[in-house]
Amino acid sequence: MQVSSRRLVLPLMLSAMLVSGCSEDSQTPDGKSCPAVSGAAVEHQGLVTTSETWAAGSTHVITSNLTLRGQVTVAPCVTVHIAPGASLQVDSGGVLRVEGSKEQPIRFDPDESGRPWGELLIGTGGSARLSWVVFSGGGDPGAALATVRVNAGAELPGPRPLFVQHVTIQNSRGPGIMLNGTAGFAEGSSDLTIRDAGNEARPHPMMVNPNALGTLPTGTYTGNVEDTLFVGPSIASSSVYYLGADATLKDLGVPYRLEGLQVGALNAPAKLTIEAGAELRFEPETMLRVVFANSTLVAAGTAAKPIVFTSALEHPVVGAWAGISFEGLNPESRLESVVVRYAGGPCQCSGFGCNYLPDSFDVSSAILVFQEPAAPFIANARIEYSAGHGILRGWDGAAIDLATSTTFEHIMECTQTTPKDAGGRCPSEPPACPRSP
Repeated sequence: MQVSSRRLVLPLMLSAMLVSGCSEDSQTPDGKSCPAVSGAAVEHQGLVTTSETWAAGSTHVITSNLTLRGQVTVAPCVTVHIAPGASLQVDSGGVLRVEGSKEQPIRFDPDESGRPWGELLIGTGGSARLSWVVFSGGGDPGAALATVRVNAGAELPGPRPLFVQHVTIQNSRGPGIMLNGTAGFAEGSSDLTIRDAGNEARPHPMMVNPNALGTLPTGTYTGNVEDTLFVGPSIASSSVYYLGADATLKDLGVPYRLEGLQVGALNAPAKLTIEAGAELRFEPETMLRVVFANSTLVAAGTAAKPIVFTSALEHPVVGAWAGISFEGLNPESRLESVVVRYAGGPCQCSGFGCNYLPDSFDVSSAILVFQEPAAPFIANARIEYSAGHGILRGWDGAAIDLATSTTFEHIMECTQTTPKDAGGRCPSEPPACPRSP
């Protein structure tokens, strides 16, 4: 059944409204091959349950919320204007195909009022394929959470309903893109540009759940209120707040800002590989955790491009975040050419190893290892400004040295603690506690 409203209306300031948005970015489409608009504007609202094509030659106007449960194809050269606060939602069974080219781009812009519109929302079971498209002026904070948003549940692997290629999102009143639940980008997505996006509450160009990490496309994410990519369980499924599948965290040219991150779960093994040059900034009192030995963290930087783990605070202090914790240790886990700064905050752990923080059994450290490694797995690291120890050797067993090629600076307590022996005992004399100024 087709119940959407589509009617011809008088042209809406066509000469002003249909100018293709050119920019300095060479990735931005130019629209040089688009024909002049000659037809009257067409309105869209309500519900679409069958297939339809929005043809070039006319302006298309979404006058109020529009829901797709059929397939809508937007032809190259079309400009779609959206009323203030109105949104386009792709429900289960709905498909949105918006595939232009550099010479024949497609645009989604505010209507003649110039006021921000809502969002493109892809619901569970819906999908969108976007190429050579510009979204401008969306993300109205009163009606939307982002200019483009994907909703999903708690399934693993997560759904990948959003394909982007040569897509530009600009002048968003909130984040450019938000991926909820366990949703991510479709395979092959690339060349995404988000600029002039964000607000005080959500200043980031993109906000994603942990299971989207391995799907983020290459692109440009600078020129926003805050040029960081937000990753957090607060926008994930409440039951799948962790990374539950293998993923590579790419160096996308801007830092990641994390509300903490857990790699894997008891019944969801995962391997997180972090590319050289990436920077991860952690919110206060959070940590990067590998809880089970079925999961792996591989952070292998280089001397020229180390991987940086640090605080998200504008003015960091020692102990601003809790550090990197290996509660279970997979033999494949590695930390090489990494920098860990401003960690050693409260780890909510005590009694491990033989060196405690003064007047307590606390063992807060920048890097915490609770299982004896088969061999040293930390190399060419640098640990700076820890409020506790540098490295906690919190297992019972051999005193494997994890600091042979690690440098330390401004560590408040031991650079590396002494583990208990295989029987769970510490030396009768206080164990050595090497210091770093």
